[in-house]
Amino acid sequence: MENMMTGGQAPSPAYDFRVYDQVWQRVAPGTDPFSPDPAAAGMTAVPQAVRPIPPVNPAPPVPAPVPRQEGGGEGNLPGAETNPCCMGTEARESLEVLEGFLQEELAESRCCQALACRVRNRQAAQLLCRAAAEKRAAARELCAAYYLITGNPYAQAVTVEHLHRESLPQALRACYHQEACSGLNYQRAADEALDPCLQKLFARLSAQSYRRAEDVMALLGCLVC
Repeated sequence: MENMMTGGQAPSPAYDFRVYDQVWQRVAPGTDPFSPDPAAAGMTAVPQAVRPIPPVNPAPPVPAPVPRQEGGGEGNLPGAETNPCCMGTEARESLEVLEGFLQEELAESRCCQALACRVRNRQAAQLLCRAAAEKRAAARELCAAYYLITGNPYAQAVTVEHLHRESLPQALRACYHQEACSGLNYQRAADEALDPCLQKLFARLSAQSYRRAEDVMALLGCLVC
């Protein structure tokens, strides 16, 4: 009657762990099925996925401090040079020669200008005026080179030239020798100069002097022949 009231099923007996132990020993002999350690129970623990640790970015390198130059001024500015490649220390070796050329160009320009005012030949007067202007321009270039080398302006000496009373052919003859010698001296100075920019300046002034000597020779040919 009680079986019918409970649905016709007999109550399940209590779970016998010994039966389970016997079955487990047949499957995995020598292990404890009730051990909390998976290795003791004969089971292999499944490793969990390990999340990779993101790499730590290293700190950027700190640049080394730039040593400060003593003295200050333009030598500390970017791109400034204490000894430039042109018109620097090497040009000082030719400084006395440059000063001599500068004084000669100034004196000769005054002589040519004064002589041009005295001659009556128009062609000769034009040649002498042109020579005087070129010599003044050469003196300005030499003066600029002097400043680039020394950093100081050139102090011009005040001189007075005395012109000799002579004929026009004689005056032109003196001018020719003067120009030819100037061309030779400029060329020698260019060959001996150590500074490349000073070499170019002397070589260019040498070519100008030789050209003026040729112009004087051509004019003399018209006057004396």
